[in-house]
Amino acid sequence: MMMSFRTAPPLPLIFLLVIHNVFSKNGLGVNYRDSHICALKNSSVIMSCTYTYPTRYKIKKVFWTKNPVHGEEPPDLSDDPEYTQRLQYLGDEQNSCTIRLSHVTQKDEHMYCFRFITDKRGEKWLGVPGVSLTVTDLQVESPETVTEGHNVRLTCKSSCTLTNEATFIWYRNSQPLTERRDRNNQLLLQSVRREDAGRYSCGVQGHTYISPAVQLDVTYPPKNVRVSISPSGEIVEGDSVTLICSSDSNPPAEINWCKQGMIVGSGRNYSISNISSNHSGEYKCKSRNKHGEKYSDAVTLNIMYAPRNVSVFINGSGEIVEGDSVTLICSSDSNPPAEIIWFQENQSSSVGSGQSFSALQSGRFYCEAHNQHGSQRSDAVTVTVHGRKFLYAVGGVTGGLGVLIFIFIIVLLMRKKQRPTHTTQKQDYLYANVSAHNGSLSESDATNQNDALYSLITLSNFSHNQTEEKASDSEDTEEVQYVTVLYHRNNEMNQPEENESQYDNIRKYQTDAARRSTDQMVEDQSVIYSAVK
Repeated sequence: MMMSFRTAPPLPLIFLLVIHNVFSKNGLGVNYRDSHICALKNSSVIMSCTYTYPTRYKIKKVFWTKNPVHGEEPPDLSDDPEYTQRLQYLGDEQNSCTIRLSHVTQKDEHMYCFRFITDKRGEKWLGVPGVSLTVTDLQVESPETVTEGHNVRLTCKSSCTLTNEATFIWYRNSQPLTERRDRNNQLLLQSVRREDAGRYSCGVQGHTYISPAVQLDVTYPPKNVRVSISPSGEIVEGDSVTLICSSDSNPPAEINWCKQGMIVGSGRNYSISNISSNHSGEYKCKSRNKHGEKYSDAVTLNIMYAPRNVSVFINGSGEIVEGDSVTLICSSDSNPPAEIIWFQENQSSSVGSGQSFSALQSGRFYCEAHNQHGSQRSDAVTVTVHGRKFLYAVGGVTGGLGVLIFIFIIVLLMRKKQRPTHTTQKQDYLYANVSAHNGSLSESDATNQNDALYSLITLSNFSHNQTEEKASDSEDTEEVQYVTVLYHRNNEMNQPEENESQYDNIRKYQTDAARRSTDQMVEDQSVIYSAVK
């Protein structure tokens, strides 16, 4: 039985190896071009050969077989279901015995031999040893990780040496790379960037086979660190808020949260439930790995809340005079700032608005602060308005009291100044009801009038018993005397000039102690006059 012959278009890549010539003494023989073929997985392999026989012979059958066993008739490979669709005879019945085997796999790794049978009895030939086929795949050899900025070399390797004509192609994430190729089966990446990370594979130009992909991991410090707020929009006191930190880093970074320089949490998400105004402020996240660290830009949590701590204070006194005004100031804590309205107790309508209010009349006033989140009112303060007469009366009383206090201070100072420091004898001089009458003088005589005329002089001792008791206690004790002196000028203008003092109606009263003191008095006598009219 003869092998059928089919012709097929040449494949882009054919692997050929030469095998030694096998001949017999009768001129029968097979010549293999390649004794060993290293074929790429899923590629097509051409096993090229020629055979010879005497010209008087005729060829009855030609075929290829695999792994022949000595003493057994080898089977025709074209009858094997695994090869029926993949084996193609390219030779003829003259001297060419070339075949093509497509889509080879590791299962096709055998010894392949050519067999031909002539018309002469016993004249047949099996070309052993035949062609040894090895099927290889491709593997990418690469480090698992590389640090950004470093260089890395990738190698496309096979289990056997492919023909020199093979051109290797590199792929990253299944996309072919046409640049940065170093040598035929190597890829050099210089100054690696994080964009160079990915799955790398290789193949041979003209073949569909691509090696299994290998992951190249490029490590780098954190970059593009950002914070987002969920949910976005206005945050009201009592809500729940989550801050999310995103960062580009390899290996993954450790995340810490900071509020105004203080660490408040960790992890990619920072959640705050039942948020309050105390949580207001600027937040940052810090992303850190073994290659470095980086902070995000700050985000501000602006917590909205209703007015609270609303109070009123008076700028000055709460008592004013009719016609004047007093300023009331309302303070409150709220976000956004509250609108202020003023009310007077027992009145339904407002009396003013704004942070301050000028009160012109008596009453109790309070303010109410409100924004879109709520409202609160303050306690009331009292304003009292007085009339002008009341002001004058208060001023008079205050002035009078001031004058009296001033006189009292002057008297005390004078008494302290007039009081003798050393007293050897105690004296009592009592003068009372002194009236002086001086006749009226003419203008010519007035200049010569030098003597005072006294009349109605009464000397009284007002503390007789007290003087006697205190005289024995201390030599330094004195008794204050009071004197009333009345002075009158003579109305008679024609009376002759008098040089002597006239005294009449003199009544003198002294206690016994005073008389004794008078007898002993030698010097340092003092006369106290007051209230002279």
